[in-house]
Amino acid sequence: MAFRIRNNYEADVALTNLYINRTKLSKLEQELATGLRIVRAADDATDLFIADNLKQTYVGLQRGTQNAQYGLAAARVVDDALGRIYDILVKIKDKAVEAANAHTQEERNQAQQQINEYVRNIAQIVQTAEFDDYRLLAGKSYTVHFGSHASGYLIINGDSQAQNGVAISAKAGSAASLAATIKFTAGSIIGYDNLAGGKYTVKLISQAFTLDVSTASKARATIDSVEKFMRAIDKLRGYYAGIENKLQNIIENNQAITDNLKEGESVVRNVDYASAMAEFNKMRVITQANIAALAQANQIPQLVLQLLR
Repeated sequence: MAFRIRNNYEADVALTNLYINRTKLSKLEQELATGLRIVRAADDATDLFIADNLKQTYVGLQRGTQNAQYGLAAARVVDDALGRIYDILVKIKDKAVEAANAHTQEERNQAQQQINEYVRNIAQIVQTAEFDDYRLLAGKSYTVHFGSHASGYLIINGDSQAQNGVAISAKAGSAASLAATIKFTAGSIIGYDNLAGGKYTVKLISQAFTLDVSTASKARATIDSVEKFMRAIDKLRGYYAGIENKLQNIIENNQAITDNLKEGESVVRNVDYASAMAEFNKMRVITQANIAALAQANQIPQLVLQLLR
């Protein structure tokens, strides 16, 4: 071994390795302090991209799940309103059957007056069945963006432009003895699901019905009209039942996917403490040995002084 003073190779090597090992130890300290394996892009740019993509996807899904819950609430508001309308139609039919068997005009006028009042109740339900200012029984459509990406949405009671939604209208006679009318403003309800094939329709009825019980024959015609309208209401309720089931499935699916994406991001981004702690202890021992080696290397010039005496 040569003895030199101007250049201490052993000390230089020990110092270089000390810097390298101290950098590794510092990185491990950051991981243990933050709980993250990837603190900055330089740590692992590829895995950072993967982790960020997983994160932005499940964050979008979380908001989409909340949107789907809003849509589910809106559909239930309409379903409950349709149930009340159906119950009123049953009462209207009861009065029409009564009028069909009435023997005096006064009895029919009394039945007509009650039918008109029931029709006013239907009109009130149509106007008050709203969610977030959307009256889905008055022709409004409601868009539910349930996915994390642009394609994940459906439209309740409307086409791809959130238009052409079906509406129920009901108008009572201006006088107690005058006929009332009820109708759908469209012959079918339109649904739009961007991920499930786009537009689809549920056939209803396309005519207005006059509820007139001023004569026995008109009362019988009213019975037939009310029954047709009730069947249409049942179809409409079936459509909203399908919407409710679909949104419930979407919510459950979103939650399951979100859980898995979070776990995936954790695997990529977060530190494994058992592995990191074992590596940290190893690097700490190596660093301490490195410091000791550097101290020994720094003693070599002192040996040269012994030769100069």
